[in-house]
Amino acid sequence: MDRVSDRTSLTSRRTAALSVVLAVVGVVVSWGVFVTTTAGQRAEETALTGSAIGRWRIAEETRSVLDVVSVSFLALVILVGVSVALLRRQWLTALAVPLVVGGANVTTQLLKYEVFSRPDLGVSAAHVNSLPSGHTTVAASAAAVAVLVSPPRWRWVVALVGWAYAGGTGLATMVNGWHRASDVVAAVFVVLAWGALAELVLGAREAPPDGRANRVTSRLLLAAAAGTGGLAVLALALTSLGTAPADARATLLVAYGGSGLGVVAVTCLTAGLLLHLHTAARAA
Repeated sequence: MDRVSDRTSLTSRRTAALSVVLAVVGVVVSWGVFVTTTAGQRAEETALTGSAIGRWRIAEETRSVLDVVSVSFLALVILVGVSVALLRRQWLTALAVPLVVGGANVTTQLLKYEVFSRPDLGVSAAHVNSLPSGHTTVAASAAAVAVLVSPPRWRWVVALVGWAYAGGTGLATMVNGWHRASDVVAAVFVVLAWGALAELVLGAREAPPDGRANRVTSRLLLAAAAGTGGLAVLALALTSLGTAPADARATLLVAYGGSGLGVVAVTCLTAGLLLHLHTAARAA
């Protein structure tokens, strides 16, 4: 059983390490493709213009979601996360909670204001970098902590609810024209990096007697990521190659819908990967 346990732990750590690498690459590619190239800026500018269509109908509701994000909300997330971990006698997890939340949000601020820049390529009037999204990072880090400290039996439910909130927050920033899809995607990848890094350090922990629900949910999330990601790529191709519907409104909707699907895809990918890592069982 020791060999099985060692093998399981090694596999879990390898997956965690690969997830960190994937997340870092995802952040850099999001910036490199959609911020520093003319084609990328043009595609996102089209989607941003499309986000104004029908905005008035849902602006108030989506802003109420964004209003939740604040420094006090982050402090509450840390307090609750640490408290739950301590109550469950998960000492290392209690230490990991503030590191994941603080690390992710500080990383986002550093990348946005100190590392990345937005070149003027003559595509839009916006020349100030907005990648990654701070609001999305806050919501996603809250979701990551919720999954990290949740009881194994209910982890799949927490993952679905938490990451639905995180993805919804990211989409809300797009609906209101605050951020582009690449900003949101990069933010989710930042949280994936810190969540996977925490799992890499913590290693495989407790597993429920029957972790089937967690495993099935993880696989469904990854499948959803593949499906929505494929549709997002198709929409991006139609927009970039100029083969979207000739009607201007339809073109804008294709671009905007595709960007939204891209956010959903990366959110599902992150949720599926972190749930998989948290579900990795340690043999008895």
